[in-house]
Amino acid sequence: MKSREYYAGVQKAILAAPHVIQTRISFDEISEEECYVKGEITFNNGYELYIAEYVVTEPEFKRLKYRFHFQKSNGQMVVRSDNSPHHPKIESHPDHVHVGKKVRANHPMDISQVLDAVLSFIE
Repeated sequence: MKSREYYAGVQKAILAAPHVIQTRISFDEISEEECYVKGEITFNNGYELYIAEYVVTEPEFKRLKYRFHFQKSNGQMVVRSDNSPHHPKIESHPDHVHVGKKVRANHPMDISQVLDAVLSFIE
């Protein structure tokens, strides 16, 4: 898979998600196999999801960095999943999730999984 194909998949997942009223997503193609995707998705109830992913698509797909930050319209964080290596004691290091002030182990996340979780929360 090339980076443009990956980005097309991200766009498809966002377009298929209900309750989305606005998106501002940017795609920075580093090479045919490497890209940075970031942006904001606003839902009809005012919730916002900020996404940032740095991926290598070939020869083996790797999501080198990611951050999915879900918040209320007033800016209060609901949950954030990321793989920043700042919590080395977490079992799933570097992957983890912030829920309020707590940090918990978490599996690596992608946009489809995050959208599913967000939509479950919203609905």
